[in-house]
Amino acid sequence: MAEVAASSVVLTEVPVQKPTFVQGIELNTLTLDVALKTLNMNQAEFDAVMTANANWAWPGSLDGWKLSHDAIRFDMDNLAAGFSKTKEMLASGKPLAGWQVTAIHAVTKHFYHEVRMHHDHEEDIFFPYLEKKVKVPPKMSSDHKSLVELLDRVRDLALSLKPGAPEACLSTVEELHSALLQLRKDMKEHLEEEEIIGLPLMRKNFTSKEILIPEKELVADLKPSDMAWFLRPMKTVEEKRQAMSRVGIPDLIQTLVMMPAVRKDEAGLVRMYRELAAGEPIAPPAKKGFLCFAA
Repeated sequence: MAEVAASSVVLTEVPVQKPTFVQGIELNTLTLDVALKTLNMNQAEFDAVMTANANWAWPGSLDGWKLSHDAIRFDMDNLAAGFSKTKEMLASGKPLAGWQVTAIHAVTKHFYHEVRMHHDHEEDIFFPYLEKKVKVPPKMSSDHKSLVELLDRVRDLALSLKPGAPEACLSTVEELHSALLQLRKDMKEHLEEEEIIGLPLMRKNFTSKEILIPEKELVADLKPSDMAWFLRPMKTVEEKRQAMSRVGIPDLIQTLVMMPAVRKDEAGLVRMYRELAAGEPIAPPAKKGFLCFAA
């Protein structure tokens, strides 16, 4: 069984003014030198496993593990923007409206569901599969406990909100915004470690065909709405279809089930994110076709 250096348990955080991008991975708290030491790799070896090669037809930056992290980042950034605007409106004397409470409840509950599912999949399916060949750095798992505690706090504060006067709501929204910012900071550091340590470790010791085994188990546990969340940060239909193909979803299922779910997500939860950030409701788009497959 391949081992990683003991330094993987506690990684040095190095403050940087601007993020560094290494093979499509954004580094804000770690450095490539720390990653290479932890992985016991040199630069050339790292680049070789993170680019498309004989075992992987796509680079590490397009791996499903990385893309699911992008979905988490997308939601955290949009939650932060929405909570910030809500706080600003309350501070200016405007009441907390019913549509805002409905939107905050909906997007927060969905974010909570997806993050918990993501962590459970790692703990129950993905990490045990990796352990067949490699030692998964313990911090990747131990971080989940503190992250879930923050996640619970964000959910509880969000769901406690009710429409009302600013003086009755502002302190809770301020606390909600602060808790979300702490969660985003800690979560981004955690995701960064998984991508700069876990991802190359996986790609070095497994082929894409081997990793398709746990990925199929993960995908089988997803509803169309979960897949729509996974695809949410991608800008084009082509990107979304390519990502689904890489995890083995047939073209017909993409067309009949997954893409309707994506359109439903964009008309619903993604629109709510935009409304919260804008501070006003946005008229929903006209319905096109049937969305009966999107659950």
